[in-house]
Amino acid sequence: MKSRIAFVVLALLVLSAFSVSAQDTSVGSPRLVTASLEHSFGAVKPGTPLTYTFQIKNEGKAALEIKNVAPSCGCTTSNFDKTIAPGKTGGITLAVEKTDGYKGDITKTATVTTNDPDHQTFILTLKATFGAE
Repeated sequence: MKSRIAFVVLALLVLSAFSVSAQDTSVGSPRLVTASLEHSFGAVKPGTPLTYTFQIKNEGKAALEIKNVAPSCGCTTSNFDKTIAPGKTGGITLAVEKTDGYKGDITKTATVTTNDPDHQTFILTLKATFGAE
């Protein structure tokens, strides 16, 4: 009798485990879409602050989580929507406030980490050409 009860309990546990995993896959995953991974400001005067917001759309069936945005240097700051619901659009803003003394072509990057299985990490790039005043 005890072995029969143990078998039934074990069978129920296995069945519930398969049920939970089936529910997880039916929910889907996030799908990050952006028009561009790079923005160029073109020619700018030294001292001009650079700020740009990359639009991020979630075309998946689960919430898109932007886990981290890590600029490549301390001169670049970031601000971003941490969660973007399915079908909605959010943003990642990169800014370089102090550009005094910049000359020529500059490139600033930030590495983004998400929960999208196809875009777990990617790099956003800002470019500008600083000329004489």
